[in-house]
Formats: sequence, C-alpha cells, structure tokens
Amino acid sequence: MSNHSLVSEFRSLCEELSSYIEQEGMAVRPYGNETLPYFLQLPLQTQEEVTDQLHDYLSICKNVYKEGHQLKETSIFIHKALDYYQFDHDPKLFEYIEHPHHIAEFYNLRSTQFFRTLNFFEVTSYTIEDIYCRKWVDLYERDEEITQMMYEKVMDLVRGRSKGNIFVSREHVVKERVSLERLELSIRGLHISTLHKDGELAALASVINGRANFQD
Repeated sequence: MSNHSLVSEFRSLCEELSSYIEQEGMAVRPYGNETLPYFLQLPLQTQEEVTDQLHDYLSICKNVYKEGHQLKETSIFIHKALDYYQFDHDPKLFEYIEHPHHIAEFYNLRSTQFFRTLNFFEVTSYTIEDIYCRKWVDLYERDEEITQMMYEKVMDLVRGRSKGNIFVSREHVVKERVSLERLELSIRGLHISTLHKDGELAALASVINGRANFQD
C-alpha cells in the first residue's frame, strides 16, 4: 500500500473511532492536524502496523455493536477482544474489571498498547493519532522508582521467572507530558496478568484502578 493510501486509511479509521466514542457519550479528537504529522514520522512498516492495530480495534467495536451491546459494557468489550485475538487469560482478570474506575489495557511484548476499554478515553486528553503513533514514554511520565519496579516485574513475567499475576499496590500519579491539559491520573492499584495464544505468551493485560485529576 502506498504512503498516501495509508495516510488516508489511518485518518479515516481515526475519525471512525472518534465517532464511535462520541456515540458513547464522550469526546476524543481523532487527530490534532489532518495532515497526521506523528503518523508520517513513523517508518512505513510501523505505519502499516498501527493502521492494522486500529483496524483490529474497530473490528472488535463492531463485534460488540453487532450483538446489541455498547462499548461501555466493559466485560462484553473485553470478552470480544479476547475472542478476536484468540487469547487465553487468567480467570482472575475479570475479578478486577467490573468497577467503573478500573481501566483494562492489552500490551504486546514490545510494550505497545493495542487494546483499551472505553473508559481509558475518559482519562486522556490525547488524540487517537497520539495514542497510536507516539511512544508511551513521550506521552506520559511517572516516578522513576515506580517505573523501574514495574519494568522489573513485567520482565520477570515475560521471561518466565514469575507466573500468574502482578499487583502493584503503591499509589502513584501518571502525568501527561505534552498535552495542553496536562491531565494527571491517580493510580491506586495496578493488576497485570499474562495473555497466551496457542500455549505461548502473547501479550499482557493490565487493569488500573485510576481516576483523572483535571488541571485548572
């Protein structure tokens, strides 16, 4: 696919997701500039990857709608995502997601977020382009000690040195680095578990107990 076609497709997908989110009673901008500057900064292969990730996310959204549900029905949304990616999950995952302030996310083994529950969009002021095209470390910051501790625990899971679930109980704040709003997310707990496909570790699921602190 040509670069021009990719840009056009990614822009259209961003707008489609923004429309879905608006139907659910929220407002998230598809992009800051229709020229998609952050998308264009990516290598062609990465452009294709993030376009595929966004397409997959929209496919899951459509599967939810096909059965007469809303995306804000978190349990249904996650079940559809697990089915779509053919992931096996720890049963404890669903013990953590029913609370309205709990946000679920899926990350691949390169630490790239590729799925998130709808309430994620309630606690971010970034655009859909930002979320898909900019690195987490460029968008957010947290205390370095917490970051290092979480990294070590996640690496233990990925490398098989620990199994099951991780729970980070230490309260901390995640801050937006480069947004106009500089939104802060107060995290009261973080649960991380593994997702497997065909018997192999494929991704990680995290469930965050967090609330946004909007700045004046």
